Amino acid sequence: MIPDHAVSDTPSPTDTDAPADVASRSDAPVGPDTPAPDHDTEGGQPGSSRRTPRVHAVTALLATFGVVVACFGLYRGLQPVATPSQDCGTAFGFLMRGELNEYVDPAAPPKGVTAAEAEANNAEPCQERAAQRAKPAAGVAVAGILFAFVASLTDLGVRARRWWRVRPPRA
Repeated sequence: MIPDHAVSDTPSPTDTDAPADVASRSDAPVGPDTPAPDHDTEGGQPGSSRRTPRVHAVTALLATFGVVVACFGLYRGLQPVATPSQDCGTAFGFLMRGELNEYVDPAAPPKGVTAAEAEANNAEPCQERAAQRAKPAAGVAVAGILFAFVASLTDLGVRARRWWRVRPPRA
């Protein structure tokens, strides 16, 4: 009769040729001299930390936050801007198209525009209104994109570092 340990593909933890991490695998036999497998580590690798999956979750949340901030900046830049006498369109669109301001004579305003509205239009025309909206919106959008990019690079760096650390040495 063949003993059970001779048929098993898994080396015994008492074998001298067995790898050091055999005792940490969940399929390895556990005896009185063998430490119990560490189920708290990722992948059952000895020396791996529980914090690593948490790092990935945190960087993913930070990258998501950056994308949300960037979307908010784009939303603010794509909201319409108007003066009493001119429909400017979106802040980004007005500035990118290079449209011209429409000035109104307060002494003879067009129909539906009062003299006070005409003066307000001339004091702050579309170009200034669009710039006041687009500058902070673009800044928020760029900051959100950079925040998400840095979080993604951090996550990739942690993954690469773990990959290089976990790889077995070449023989």
